[in-house]
Amino acid sequence: MSDSLTDLILSLTPEDGSSIGNGAMMALLRERMPGLSDDDYFAARDALVDDGILARGRGRGGSIIRVAGDAENHEDEDEEASDEDDEVDGFELTPTEAPTPRQRTTAARKTAARKPDGPVQVLSYRHGETRVNNPEVGMVHAGTDPDGEKTTWAYDPHLDPVLNFDSARAGIETLIDAALASDDPERMRDALQELKRLQAPYLNWTGKAERTSVEVDTVSLHVHERVDPATILANAAKRLKGRDAATQWRQPDLFAAPFENLPLRQALDFYHHEKGWSNRLVAGDSLLVMNSLLTKESMGGKVQMIYIDPPYGIKYGSNFQPFTNKRDVKDRSDDDLTHEPEMIKAFRDTWELGIHSYLTYLRDRLMLARELLTESGSVFVQIGDENLHHAREMLDELFGPENFVSVITFVKTSSSTNDTLSNVADYIVWYAKDFKGGKFKYRPLYNIKEPGQIGGTNYNRVLHPKLGSVGISKTVDGKPASEADGAKVYSLDNLTSQGAGREKGEGAASWFPVEQNGEVFRPSMQVRWKTNEEGMLRLQKANRIESTASRVGYVRYLDDFPVFPFSNNWTDVGASFMADKVYVVQTVQRVLERCLLMTTDPGDLVLDPTCGSGTTAVVAERWGRRWITCDTSRVAITLAKQRLMTASFDYYALRYPHEGLGGGFDYETVPHITLKSIANNPDIDTIYDEDHPKIAAALADLNAALSAAPPKPLKPSQGVRKGKPLDFAKGDTLHEWEVPFDWPVGWPAATRAPFDAFHTARQSMQRRMDQSIADHAEQETLYDKPRIDKSKLRICGPFSVEAVPAPTVLSLDESMPPQEADETVARSGETSRQALWRDELLKTGVRGKGGAMLRFAEFETLPGLKYIHASGSLAETGERVVVSFGPEHAALEQRQVELALTEAETLRPSPKFILFCAFTFDPEAAKDIDEVNWPGVTLLKAQMNTDLLTEDLKKKRASNQSFWLMGQPDVELRKRKDGLWEVEVNGFDYFDPKAGDLVSGGKTQIAMWSLDVDYDNRSLMPHQVFFPMADAKGGWNRLRKTVRAELDEDLLEQFHGTVSLPFEAGENRRIAVKIVDDRGIESLKIMPLEG
Repeated sequence: MSDSLTDLILSLTPEDGSSIGNGAMMALLRERMPGLSDDDYFAARDALVDDGILARGRGRGGSIIRVAGDAENHEDEDEEASDEDDEVDGFELTPTEAPTPRQRTTAARKTAARKPDGPVQVLSYRHGETRVNNPEVGMVHAGTDPDGEKTTWAYDPHLDPVLNFDSARAGIETLIDAALASDDPERMRDALQELKRLQAPYLNWTGKAERTSVEVDTVSLHVHERVDPATILANAAKRLKGRDAATQWRQPDLFAAPFENLPLRQALDFYHHEKGWSNRLVAGDSLLVMNSLLTKESMGGKVQMIYIDPPYGIKYGSNFQPFTNKRDVKDRSDDDLTHEPEMIKAFRDTWELGIHSYLTYLRDRLMLARELLTESGSVFVQIGDENLHHAREMLDELFGPENFVSVITFVKTSSSTNDTLSNVADYIVWYAKDFKGGKFKYRPLYNIKEPGQIGGTNYNRVLHPKLGSVGISKTVDGKPASEADGAKVYSLDNLTSQGAGREKGEGAASWFPVEQNGEVFRPSMQVRWKTNEEGMLRLQKANRIESTASRVGYVRYLDDFPVFPFSNNWTDVGASFMADKVYVVQTVQRVLERCLLMTTDPGDLVLDPTCGSGTTAVVAERWGRRWITCDTSRVAITLAKQRLMTASFDYYALRYPHEGLGGGFDYETVPHITLKSIANNPDIDTIYDEDHPKIAAALADLNAALSAAPPKPLKPSQGVRKGKPLDFAKGDTLHEWEVPFDWPVGWPAATRAPFDAFHTARQSMQRRMDQSIADHAEQETLYDKPRIDKSKLRICGPFSVEAVPAPTVLSLDESMPPQEADETVARSGETSRQALWRDELLKTGVRGKGGAMLRFAEFETLPGLKYIHASGSLAETGERVVVSFGPEHAALEQRQVELALTEAETLRPSPKFILFCAFTFDPEAAKDIDEVNWPGVTLLKAQMNTDLLTEDLKKKRASNQSFWLMGQPDVELRKRKDGLWEVEVNGFDYFDPKAGDLVSGGKTQIAMWSLDVDYDNRSLMPHQVFFPMADAKGGWNRLRKTVRAELDEDLLEQFHGTVSLPFEAGENRRIAVKIVDDRGIESLKIMPLEG
């Protein structure tokens, strides 16, 4: 049958290149093959599609189209290439093809994914969009990328009344006077609306009324790393036999789109050229990041969804994780206090004035989020019950109450310890940019209906093939009746509408008697039928009407619409809350997936300014969305980077592959059969006219046989004569609805043939009716169920790791008075503590390895210098030392190093030592300090103890030592006998705050290290990445077994060590090694390949 069916499909497919719908094709096929099932058709169609003879097209229910001859030739070429790969057991790591002119090739109907016979292809989704060329960190100097002017964002003035009552009143009077003077009714109406708005209640807090705007530093986002897991994993792929081992895994221009190297002139012309899209992981304060996206990159109105998960309450340790491998942190525990100065500043910005500074923090970020959103976009704010009411009030002010969509409650845990009611839920407040403007994007998600469960409570009847209509609890031969072959679960739905009745003037069209199984039913005077007489007759012909003793109802099968939409109460997500949790405040992944799927399409841009462990980025990557995410914490950035690099996903088939991700996925669909679609289906009349005479004839034959040899009386189970005996000997005859489903015991043999003929004709007509109903049904898309292509595996696509540049510290004469506590910009060059630091440095000196100390005789400030903050001499030798302090709440950056060295060159006599002191060093800055070769001058790095920032947050200091010397990362580069190179990392000097001493951390504290085998002096592009601290479930072990099956396990295991895989020298003959410890602190070492 299969060959004949495929031939028949081909003969009926238009040859002119036009498409034919699946429903229409099946109707034509069933005229020639009446017993054809849906499964047979789709199996044959899919075989033709897989063979490249047909392609899928668009249209409700899907369609098919002939493939042109050149496409067939391409398919043949692909098969030949695939055969060649089979011979060598190939493993591909390739980008998704870039979009080309449209060729519609897939439909939305579910198809069975077949497991491939040949090698599995491993790839990632690529996006065809572009982004501007923000600076790569290696190309940035003090003169090439200066900070811009501060950007002022004004608050809505009607929400910020001034404290002087008279001035506010004067403004109102001016508004009234201007409206009256205009003598324009429209102007007066607008004035009244504005007056009404000014009188509306609003949320107020300390500092809000006094400020009408916020100023944000305008900075660039510097690209530090360009990461593509495909390039990294290619080094661990199974080796191909018979090929050059040194070159077989060199990738084929994998980064041509995402990581193209612009010509130097264009690359230096920041923000003026386009380059291929790559996703973005940004280290820095979210306010600065969003402001940069708006002002530097003109991304206003380009983000489809924003998800913000701010701190819930006024806690410190429970919101900030100090180590990458220690998720269990306790509030107010000294051991769990972060050592990141940026996080200390973030905590003060958020909570120093309690709820007042928290509201300012949240308001400013939501205001910029609003500017970034598209007109069709949505913002989600995840919040706990402590501040849910404030978040709702603030979002009302910023977005307008008319743009409120919902408050979603989701269960985070099944139980909780509490003195009263357990707190087991959190909340998501959802607002649209323009809810009622017609552009709002919403993709409904559905749950599967289960009888007796939520969404299926009314489905309590079963149409059994032998028993007819029975209750769902009925059992047959020890099994539920609903499990019998051919059984259909249904509910008896209301057939009347409450909207209007006869007494309200609704008459003939929807108020009429209905005869069902010999009984007559009429709606009450307060209601009407949901359809007219013609529609009601079609419902009866389709066997979609059923009567009870008191009413007539509409038969709604469970399969008519086997799903129901999600509500705003999500109780099914708590069980997975702890699964693979790596961060203290990690968001529930299933919750975020639903928000993303409801409001975005593949290729849309998603922003999360509260990155944490990168859940939003992982979810967006999984579902083919573009993403940008940022976080202040280096620990969070490190965890997110590791999580993204080691993630693997199902490959979702593209609906129109030649359109790329913009064409969407090939989703499963479900029918949505409605009463209206049946009542308006004229094919039902045609089928009834053609098939019902056969039923009537069989019934006449059956009644004749019963009259000729009357059996004992029969009591019908439904209809007007329900329960009353029918005596065939007295001339009683059966109506259609009275014929039993199963042949009664004791009936004469002569009745068997007409009885079977009756049910055969009835079932045949019912199948045609059901098929016609299905063909006319709307199809609902299941956006969370794309078709999985099992011939492909997917890993994370390319992303860049970027950072907000830290400020250069101001000189003492430029020092500003202390900022107010509600300051929201976590990027201040404030130097008011420099005098304290200078005194502390003089008192304690700098501690070196093994207890060695660097002590100073005196310090003084040098007038006229901005970046050299103190000058003094060593206590033992009297040699001159100058000091440059880093920022209070950020890393010391390379620009400050450059500017400080420029000033130091002007000093006479020249200093013997230049000491850079900072709470943390940007890796590029540390690299520059290590690499400077100034004859007679030694550059030193001293890390400052964060206890200097946290006196009020800790019970006691961990150490009396405030400064300690930092060494370079210990990296060994060696050339092997085979001409290849390899690198071994031995760790770096590590300050143990508990011991209060500088120790050699060795290899035990390395959370991650990466190797760029051809460093271009622009930004790091890792070719090998290692996770020495990973356990059996961490690091590259997180990859799915299906992906790891395509890799060499021995090579993959080396990616958890401290010795690199062998590599060739690149064009630049220079490598870069970046080491990240368990606190997220990075060290960068650049090494030339000599010899």
